[in-house]
Order: sequence, then structure tokens, then C-alpha cells
Amino acid sequence: MTMRAPIGSLRHRLSKRRAATAALSRTVPTVRPSPQAPQGGWSPRVWLTTSAFRLYAFLSARRRQLLPLTTRAANLVDRKFIVAPAGATLLRLMERLLARGSLLGNLLARLTLTGLAAAAQVHLAASRKPSALRAVRLLNLIFREQVRTRSGVGAQAYFTTLALCGAYDRIVREAPGPESIDRFAINFAVGVAHMYRGNLPVAAHFLGAAAASGDSNALRKLGAVHALSRDHVQAAACFKASVERDPRSVMAHQNYAGGYDPSTYTPSAWELENAGELLIYDNLIQLGENFYHQGRYDDTFRCYQAALDHQDALARKWSIPDALVRRIAASSSSFDPTLPVRLLGYEWVTLIGHIGFIDCHLRMAALGMLPRANYVLLAPPGKVVNQPFLRLFAPHVSIIEDPALVDDLLPYQRLVGDQFIAVRGSNGLAEPWAHAASRAQVAWAEQQRGPIVKVPAELMATGAARLRAAGVTTDWFVAMHIREGGYHGDGPGTTRQHRSANVGDYLEAIAAIAARGGTVVRLGDRSMTPLGGVAGVFDYAHSNIKSAEMDLFLCAAARFFVGTTSGLTTAVQALGTPMLLVNCISNDCQFWHERTDFTVRPVYDRRARRYLSLRETYRQPLQALLIDTAVLERHGLEIHPNSAGDITAAVRYKLDCLEGADRPLRAGGPQLERYRTALGDNPYNFGASLPVPAFLARLPELLD
Repeated sequence: MTMRAPIGSLRHRLSKRRAATAALSRTVPTVRPSPQAPQGGWSPRVWLTTSAFRLYAFLSARRRQLLPLTTRAANLVDRKFIVAPAGATLLRLMERLLARGSLLGNLLARLTLTGLAAAAQVHLAASRKPSALRAVRLLNLIFREQVRTRSGVGAQAYFTTLALCGAYDRIVREAPGPESIDRFAINFAVGVAHMYRGNLPVAAHFLGAAAASGDSNALRKLGAVHALSRDHVQAAACFKASVERDPRSVMAHQNYAGGYDPSTYTPSAWELENAGELLIYDNLIQLGENFYHQGRYDDTFRCYQAALDHQDALARKWSIPDALVRRIAASSSSFDPTLPVRLLGYEWVTLIGHIGFIDCHLRMAALGMLPRANYVLLAPPGKVVNQPFLRLFAPHVSIIEDPALVDDLLPYQRLVGDQFIAVRGSNGLAEPWAHAASRAQVAWAEQQRGPIVKVPAELMATGAARLRAAGVTTDWFVAMHIREGGYHGDGPGTTRQHRSANVGDYLEAIAAIAARGGTVVRLGDRSMTPLGGVAGVFDYAHSNIKSAEMDLFLCAAARFFVGTTSGLTTAVQALGTPMLLVNCISNDCQFWHERTDFTVRPVYDRRARRYLSLRETYRQPLQALLIDTAVLERHGLEIHPNSAGDITAAVRYKLDCLEGADRPLRAGGPQLERYRTALGDNPYNFGASLPVPAFLARLPELLD
């Protein structure tokens, strides 16, 4: 759209017309409404804006289902409007019409403004934040006067899109200090940006203006500002006021992965009566999650420690009612009435990797890193992603499936809930849960303990028969998962695409497995690139035998598993299956077992023109930035994938080690010592696993 487009001329003409219109309006007496609705009042503008936020939340909750549609729409918008020559032609026509003073020019300007605002929303729906930001940057360039004066659709679209994209630094530069703005959406967006950048008095100014409308979400964000300021009295008052306007919003929150649906939730009287104090925990948790996704390590774990401290205070004041404890005991044969209750919310069952987290949580408890307790898992059937896998944990946790009991227990997460982001730490900073899990994995390996769970023999026999019937008749197979981003909507065009891989880079490795007499069983979902025509591959992801039971069988029966830093890896490691993990990159520690070999994606520093060492990459604050490529780019860093040669060499090494034809790195030697020295600042980062020697040899700078 910007190709040969008269951006500067358009901005100048639109600014002049706006100034002329404003001068004319000053000659006509008008009665202006108060810029802010009174406390608890209602206005159409606020209603429309809050409705737009709720619509965005509704669509976000269904993002995965809508992704194919929104992706096609985003591609169409780019192809026909934003980057197409037709867009520049449209702008040149608009400039000529405005120069003549034509009414059609004004109409075209409004259509362009609306089109750019709509394009940004389409890209947001498709998880393409860079494209959404590009659309509003164009909007800002052309309709700068609206943005500068904080008026019109242009300003609202600009600030709200920046906020939804997490571009808080840009918002803060645009509105660095308190000012009077009569637009709810702009006050809300600017206030949120200042909150996440630690400018709490400025955040309170803007969010206070937004909350004056009585909007529940604005009141909640204002309460979050007070919680960050450690003013729990003011925070509780704001949270209580927000619940009075929207009672169902009191629903407990412990992790976004829970996919909570307040629209179907019925709060308890106890929860509503004490909403202000209880919601301090929830909002500190949400703040921690949001800081985590921004790559802000200290802010993340400071919020989590504050949440855990508040949880302890709540537990000293209240407890789970005895009647609810009796209902738990009646529904679980593994319940021990002499032990306290710890609740695991249903975010632990919504993804297969999260069910795998239960394994490490139990290991931490068995090692004394967590208290001995009845670990009670809230698992309503509609939330569980893989029932056969979950059932393996039934002897070790109390699984609650009754939706009514789940709802009754949910509020008490604030007192005794465990989440998988942080555990209690020291000096005001919580320890990342993944770091604690990694420490547990190392200790578990040193004590030579085996897997906690085992797949039933009947399921293994049935799975083997189905696989043979599907045509896989080799004596052994390798399970392979090549993450492509379709399942989570973080593929090409998103800021999380660095977690996905190119299928073509794995073809040589597949051939190497076939040459040794094995078959590759490709795991995944139907959004993945079909591999049905590749020799030596059974494309299970697109087959008609795919099921939850077969997923479990394949993960357990494979000679080894080829994967990456994805949730499926966590499930496989719980079963004790040997693993080869390639293209690995994560802002978290990895709690991989001792039968794991890996390669990482190296991080390239464009300014220094070199790869960063493991010591530089895997320590804070840099490691936290690995969650988002947009954050990395601002620091001049980029992530490079493993080459086809790296992946093939790693596969051959794993096969040789399993066949006893090669000496594994863990047998000792200078390279192992250099690796341990390189990770001396963060020795638990990869759990009990070790890197592939050939990969370290190819990139010796990783150990420098």
C-alpha cells in the first residue's frame, strides 16, 4: 500500500481539512456532553467500546477453531490491500480527490481509515501481530492528526491495536504522561501500557479515567495497578466494584490455559462476599503471566511470589469446607484423610504437555520439594485433551470429573491451588516451576528411579495390532513430531514462529531411519503438511486410526521419539521413552530425562556478527526474551533453525548409541566438561539430558 503512495501529502491534506472543520465548528454554538460519564453511569460510546473488547475476548477464546478462516482473511487483506499495488493506487486517487475538495475524497478517506482499522483486527484474529502493527502504522502515518489529538476512529484503532499487540513501549512514547482524554478505549490502552512498564501513577491516572465509566474490566485493571503498588486495600475495593458490575467475572483464574468460561459460571455466596480480597491472588497471577509473555523475567516472578504470599495469607484466614473435603474423599479411592488438600486446576489437563507436567509435580513431591498432600486434580471431561493418558495418574492423584464438584472447588484454588509457572522462592522472587522440575529430574536420574506411570499391557497390545493393520510391519519405529504451529496458531507471520520447523529439513533424517530398517510414524494433527508420499513414513497425523489411545501407544512404544520443545515432548518423557530433541528453543528450563539427547537453535547476534554461547543465551535476562521474536529483534538477535545435516547427524548418533555402536557424551571426556562449564551459571537448564556431540563440534562457539 505504501509503494509510491503519497503518504506525506495525504497526511497534510487531511490535517488541513480537519483544522478547517474544527474552525468552522467553533463558530457554531454547541452543547458538549461531559467528557466522562459519571461513576457507574452508561454511555453509548463506552458500551460500544466495551462490547468490542468483549467480542475480541470471545473470538480469542475460540481462536484455534477460527484460525483457518482468519488466516485466509488475513492473507486476502494483505494480498489485495496492504502490500498490493492496488492499495497505493487507492491512496493516490484519494489524494487527487482531496486536492480538488471532492466529497468523494472525504468518503474514500473514511473508507480507508475503516479498512486499515479492520485489517488490523483481522490480523489480530489470525495471531499475526506484526501485520496488525503494520496496518496501524500506516493508519498513524496517514491519519496522524487523529492520533495526535486522541480523537476519532483512527486514534482508538491505533492505541487499542498497539495494546492488543503488546506494543506498550510505543504507547508510552506516544503518551508519556498524564493528560485528559475523553475516549474510554484510549484511556484503557494507555493505562495498561503504563502499568506494564512500571509507571504506576500514570497508569492509575488513565485507568481511573476509564474506570469512571463503571466498566468492570477497567476497574479490574485499576485494581491490578494498586496490587502492583502493594496497596491491597485499594486493590480489593476496585476488584469488589468490578464484580458488583459483572458477578461472573469473579471466576477463579490460575492460568490462561484453563480456557475459563465465566458466562456459564455460577459464583458461590462466599466467593462474591469476599471477591475483593480473593481476586488479588488471581490478578497477581494474571499480571505474572502477561509479564512472562513479554519476556520480563523479574517482573514475572516478583508477581508470582506476591501471589503465593497472598495465597498463604488467604489460607490462614479460610480453608476448604469440610463438606467439600468429604465429597472429594467419596469420589477418590486414593484420598488420604490424614493429608492436606492441594488443588490442581483444569489448566493441568487442557493440553497433553500439561498432563505431562503432573508427572514432574509428583516427582517434586516424592523428593520432598513439595509438601506431602492429597493432590486433587479438577478434570471435567470436556476439558481433558487425552483421557487415556490422564487415567495413568489415577493411582497418584484424586481426579475430580463431576462438573458440579469442580465448580464448587474452583474458588479454593486461591487458598491451596498449585500452578505450573512458579513455586515459592526467596528474596521476593519466586522460583520458576520449570527450574524446580528440572532439579527434580536431575535428582530422579541420580537416584535411578523409573517412570511413575506405565501404559497398560492391553492398550499396548491393541495399539500394536492397529499399527500393523495400518501397514507398519517393520520390527521397530521412531515416533516423530515436527512442530509446524498450526495447532496453536503460531506459525508463519506470528511472533512465535521460531518454535516451529520446516518439514523438508527432516527428510534426510527420515531416510536414515528407513535405511536402518525402521519406519517413521509422524505424530501431530491434520493442520500439518501431509507426508503420505514420503518413503519410510506412516503419516499417522492424517490417518484414520488416529485416537487418544493410539497417541499414547505410539509415544510409549517407539524405539525413540524425535521432537522439539513442545508439549508432546513433556508427555513422552513422563513415559520414559528415549528422546532426541532437535530445533530446541525456549525461555524456560527443560526438565528432560537422562535418556534424552538434544540440539538447540542457536541465537545469532546481528550487531556482533556471531552466535551467542550457551552461557550467554541461557541466563537472565536474555533467556526470557526467547519467548517472542519481536522482542528479540529489538535487541538485534535472531534465532536460526538446525540444518538438515544437523538433524540427520543427531538421528544417526541416537541410533548408534541405542545400538551400542557409539560412545555417548555422558560417558565423559573433554567435550562434556566444556559443556558443563558453559552451563555453569544455569546447570539445570536442560534437566538430565545432554547435547549431541556432533552439533557442539560444528558450532564450537556455543561452548566459548
